Amino acid sequence: MPQLEQLYTFPSQIFWLVVTFVGLFLFLRAVALPKVTEVLDARRRKIEGDLEKASALKADAEKALAQYQAAVAKGREQAQALLRKVGDEAQAKATAAQDALGQTLAQRIKSAEERIDGARKAAVANVERVSAEIAQAAAERLIGLKVDAAAAASAVGAVARERGV
Repeated sequence: MPQLEQLYTFPSQIFWLVVTFVGLFLFLRAVALPKVTEVLDARRRKIEGDLEKASALKADAEKALAQYQAAVAKGREQAQALLRKVGDEAQAKATAAQDALGQTLAQRIKSAEERIDGARKAAVANVERVSAEIAQAAAERLIGLKVDAAAAASAVGAVARERGV
């Protein structure tokens, strides 16, 4: 039977299996494993170096961010100080302009009041003169008496003073 004939070749197959396994093991241990170990060590060193660089860059970025924030805060403070200064200057100029305008208006009002008072006095004097003339004409027409101009003016002036005009 052919199935039983294989029992005689079995020990030689086991021998060659062991020889091949030992050869492959020695080859892997001597050649392939050191290369794989070297590649893994190189990758580990590269990753560690990259992590160190990333850590250093992160520290630099945090330092730059802190400097940026400090510069922004300083800029804001300077801008606010400048705004306050400009606002104060504008307020001072506005106050000075308002005071000058107030003085100008006060002078104009005083001048206008003086002109109005002068015009009122002139009008009152004119009214007194016209009233004296009317009184003269009325006395002459009504009672036929010719009244002196000075007497008519004196009478009109007395009535005006009596009434507070």
